[in-house]
Amino acid sequence: MEIRTGEGHGVARNAIYLLSGKIISTVLGVIFVIYVAIQLGLTQFGIYTLGNYFAGLFVILGDLGLGNYTTREIARDKNNAQDILNRVFCLRLVLSLLAFIIGITVLLFVDYGLLTEQLTMIILFTHIFFRSFLSFLFHIFEGFERMEFITIAEAFRRGIDLVIGVWVLSQGYGLTFLILGLVLSDLIILTFTWMLLYSSLPIRLRIVFSSINWYETLVSSIPFGLLLVFLGIINSIDTIMLAKIRGEDEVGLYGVVIRITSVLTIIPLMTATAMFPAISRLYNTSIDKARSIFLNLIRLMMFLGMPIAFGTTLIGSSLIVFIYDATYLPAAMPLKIVIWSIGIVFLNLPMIMFLSSIERQKQATMIIGISALSNILLNLVLIPKYGMVGAAITTVISQVIIFILCYRRIIDFLEHLEWIPYFTQAVIGCLGMSLVLWFLPTVHSGVLIFLGGISYLSIMILIGALNRQDWHHMINLFNPNKLSS
Repeated sequence: MEIRTGEGHGVARNAIYLLSGKIISTVLGVIFVIYVAIQLGLTQFGIYTLGNYFAGLFVILGDLGLGNYTTREIARDKNNAQDILNRVFCLRLVLSLLAFIIGITVLLFVDYGLLTEQLTMIILFTHIFFRSFLSFLFHIFEGFERMEFITIAEAFRRGIDLVIGVWVLSQGYGLTFLILGLVLSDLIILTFTWMLLYSSLPIRLRIVFSSINWYETLVSSIPFGLLLVFLGIINSIDTIMLAKIRGEDEVGLYGVVIRITSVLTIIPLMTATAMFPAISRLYNTSIDKARSIFLNLIRLMMFLGMPIAFGTTLIGSSLIVFIYDATYLPAAMPLKIVIWSIGIVFLNLPMIMFLSSIERQKQATMIIGISALSNILLNLVLIPKYGMVGAAITTVISQVIIFILCYRRIIDFLEHLEWIPYFTQAVIGCLGMSLVLWFLPTVHSGVLIFLGGISYLSIMILIGALNRQDWHHMINLFNPNKLSS
């Protein structure tokens, strides 16, 4: 049976499905986290945050790039999808079991305290065996270019989480019952997505043992896996170390900071991912077009990332109170620091994706690995003395390291990048916006964000930094066929 998928308009359609799904799930996720943080309070929200970031690190060990490998291999040969899944599915089960055992061992060795350990074990279990396998099903859908099912399932999951979370906490049941409720939610959505997969695609997930195939598969997936492991270390190790060294209260404060910043990374992640196919096609045939696409994206990401960093630094305190409540006000200082890492991430993600698209995956992995090692060492030095502020400083330094190393590698391939004029324009726009925010009287944070955004856009248009073509560039990012034409 030959499996066909549409070309051309299907690329843009799939990108729109992914983008819309990400927006819906992000909005619901943000509402959920804000509600949970306010209802639980510092200590319990700190335990919840620790559990999620601890589990997230070991989920990566249970995947080792097999998800991305599955998507790539199915996309290349959909008619051989069943054989691909026969090789991968059982291997992934074994890796997940090993990751769970390692995670439990590390958790007991670190010794966070009985309640924290018990709740983290539950979160670890549901992340590795429910959420991780849900992600694996999503990778299968991606390989078959059926992104609409990912959108449906992800929105459904976030909706169930929100309903369960609001009901449990409004009834006064607390953190333990919230986590158990989310386990039920994950089981429901995994079952739903599994049924969706079986009813829409001509494949089945079977347990097939083959050590030879496992070895070959792991060799192919490891480049993806190492990159994910290093990124996991950068994203999670500060929270894990902070909990051990400074306690759950400080993790609760730091948790609201990283929740805010993690939402913002969706912007460069989605745009850089959309750029990937066009750069892959053009690099060997038209280096000038590839450079033009990449430089346009870097320019737009710079224009977006810098005002976010400047603005958050100025209104960080009122922003924390606006989103959460005064209990979390001590999180304002680390937010004002770590937000600068997001300004750099807006540039780093396109650069990492560019290196991957021109088959320099090993170099990208090495760069992230160096940053991950630096992150661990700096956290060991700074967290004991400065706590969450030290973790925030480490996050910024880690992203600076990635930027410097990525930029040096990209210059080797593109020879020159004329980005200084764009940087100057962004600084002018940000300084103008900062003056407006500085002299405004104390008003609602929502009003400050709106007025700051309007002033920045006005200045950028007045100095000729932004024009009508930029809107078309952003739209075309989600249609790689137009982008590369």
